[in-house]
Amino acid sequence: MIPVINCVALINRDGGSHCSSERIWVITRGTTYVRETIEERAVNGCKATLVFDTGGPVGSDHLIIVKPIDTEADWLINRWFYFDEQTEAYMWNFSEKVCSDERYRQRSLDETADWKRVADLYEPLARRLYQELSRSERSDFPIMNDSSRADSEKLESLCEELFEEVKAIVRQGKDQHPEAIYDEKKAELQQWLGDKPT
Repeated sequence: MIPVINCVALINRDGGSHCSSERIWVITRGTTYVRETIEERAVNGCKATLVFDTGGPVGSDHLIIVKPIDTEADWLINRWFYFDEQTEAYMWNFSEKVCSDERYRQRSLDETADWKRVADLYEPLARRLYQELSRSERSDFPIMNDSSRADSEKLESLCEELFEEVKAIVRQGKDQHPEAIYDEKKAELQQWLGDKPT
């Protein structure tokens, strides 16, 4: 890896760019992740940090880290936000709720809050789909070029569908097993790759 000090933009998974005057790493062959603090706030005795991070599951490049300012309290909550959840208002609202609602904070720490149950189901499945594509001999992904850009968009679309279906299982009691949903998305991805011209 080569450090670049005066780099101005990094292309992220969806083709957009994230500008920074801080040090980033040039991506060569393989995967390099970038993490940068966007903003920190003090909320009801807590410190909430909004972070841009390219190492998250597909559909997420923002997370909130919430912890108490009081060093004697011992807890920490990290939450990735996915797809349309990635709005500042939604993310800051979450941090405020964690800091002000002790029961909600405890459910988050106990991993029984809906957002955590969704994340625990979605993240490993999304990472498996990512690996499925990155190991395929029919795509250059995760290296972004003209031929792999469509593959990346297909992965993003399949993961968004996966996320919505997993969320429906947790929040609406949809009677479907997450592994069955994953198998459907994996089959769609394999079909997509199979239909590509060689």
